[in-house]
Amino acid sequence: MPTGPRPRWVYVIVAIYLMLLGGLLTMPAWESWLSGAPDMLIPLGLSVSVLVMSGLTLMIVPVRSLHRRPVTRRSVWLPIVGSGLMVGALFFGGSWAFSEFMDETNNIGNQLLIAAGIIWILWSVVFIWITFNVDPAGIGMRLHRWLIAGSVLELLVAVPTHVVVRRRSECCAGIATGLGICIGVAVMFVAFGPSVLLLYYRRRKQITGK
Repeated sequence: MPTGPRPRWVYVIVAIYLMLLGGLLTMPAWESWLSGAPDMLIPLGLSVSVLVMSGLTLMIVPVRSLHRRPVTRRSVWLPIVGSGLMVGALFFGGSWAFSEFMDETNNIGNQLLIAAGIIWILWSVVFIWITFNVDPAGIGMRLHRWLIAGSVLELLVAVPTHVVVRRRSECCAGIATGLGICIGVAVMFVAFGPSVLLLYYRRRKQITGK
């Protein structure tokens, strides 16, 4: 079937996504400048760097598919580890938001970090085991779907709890729930780009028959 030029809305979506990505990458700098706290530049920069690097690992499978290179079991290990890190972050954000809702943030922070690390390891082990039983090429889309679904579930916890704690009278109410919202939105944003690329690539193959 003959195909014409790509529709303009494709370029609009790509431009918007790149603008949002630029805002995410520069977030540590302008956040430190607006808050007047330069000491936050390093931890924020590390957090954004780890998040973006984890998102880049999700591009390995679609890029190999675009270049018609075989997707081996070894090539999906990095996407699995990167997605596991983001799942651990979602667990930490949602759990910490819920702990603030229950007024237990002062006693549960370290435990949540340990639990998030365990979730990361379990996620990686389970999906590495799955790759030995299914086609590795199908793992890429499955990781994107789980990440987007997980970020939606995390936001379903963080947003309502944030609304509740913001109505309280104690000082600094809503910090943990606000962080949970930021984590959920950031993970969804990072996972959204590669998943759209996969969907567009599959649709393009269906139209062109190649």
